[in-house]
Amino acid sequence: MEAKFYQTGEVTIVAIKGRLEIEKTQAFRHACQVSLKGKKVIFCMKELNFVGSTGIHSFFQIIREFSTNNVHRAKVAELKPDFQRLWRSSDSGTVEIHESVSAALQSFQMPSMEIKE
Repeated sequence: MEAKFYQTGEVTIVAIKGRLEIEKTQAFRHACQVSLKGKKVIFCMKELNFVGSTGIHSFFQIIREFSTNNVHRAKVAELKPDFQRLWRSSDSGTVEIHESVSAALQSFQMPSMEIKE
């Protein structure tokens, strides 16, 4: 797995590419905690290859933890259908999913709205 960071305005996009390897999840967690703390972040998973549900759940958990502990909620973009099913089955709504990076970028521009019951 390879993660490339690039900047679009005030948003950091993390383009994740290749095969997810369980051995690299701790390095990925550390990079999120150190390099991305306090930033607006989009995880683009367009080029991530499916490897089975065991490794992907750990990887998704890192993104959810980052989002929960960060000032700005993280966004995920371009998640393949196989990943979407796994994500939705284990997510509690801590991370927004977008079809494209541009849609995720736009969502950072929209004011957050509270839903009142």
